Amino acid sequence: MTRQERAIETRRRLLVGAAKVFDERGYAAASINEIQERSGITKGAMYFHFKSKEEIARGVMTAQTEAPIEAGDSTASPIQQVIDFTHELAHRLRTDVLFRASIRLTVEQRMFQPDDSGMYNWWLRAFTLDLARAQGASELREELVPEDVAASVVGCFTGIQILSYVTCGHRDLHQRLTRWWQQMLPGIATPEAAAAALPAGSRRFGQADQD
Repeated sequence: MTRQERAIETRRRLLVGAAKVFDERGYAAASINEIQERSGITKGAMYFHFKSKEEIARGVMTAQTEAPIEAGDSTASPIQQVIDFTHELAHRLRTDVLFRASIRLTVEQRMFQPDDSGMYNWWLRAFTLDLARAQGASELREELVPEDVAASVVGCFTGIQILSYVTCGHRDLHQRLTRWWQQMLPGIATPEAAAAALPAGSRRFGQADQD
């Protein structure tokens, strides 16, 4: 392993260790000593990459944006792709501690930096594009505005995942999303599209999502 590869691996271990601490304790209660211990690296290596807890938190938030959300079934209808995207986000929250910690840090970031809504703005743009495609395919009701529906989807998903987290650690997140889509679809989709859509998503996830 080259020096550069070792540095990349050390940085990854640090970010994953930090994400575990931030996910469990939040930004304010996390200590830089615990982050270093959970990462299994030396203090010298930690300070080589990041000079403070604030820099580490920013690194965790940046790292999750660099990991692409896995594409769903490209042959699915546009409205199904919107549903699948919410379940993919749920899957990431269940299985990816970097993603989960970044969500928590985004909410808590006013403690260490000016508010940055970049992640949510990215979600809004992505959902708006898919919903505009759905409207063009006569799947989204024509009187609706895709941007407004996207804001509702992002807002509701955010609330659902928080409720699922505080009640059972996200164990029922997919089930809650499925029930929400069953209620939501008749109000936004044309009757034909609503009847054809799969509220539970078109993809089966692994055991971690079934526990």
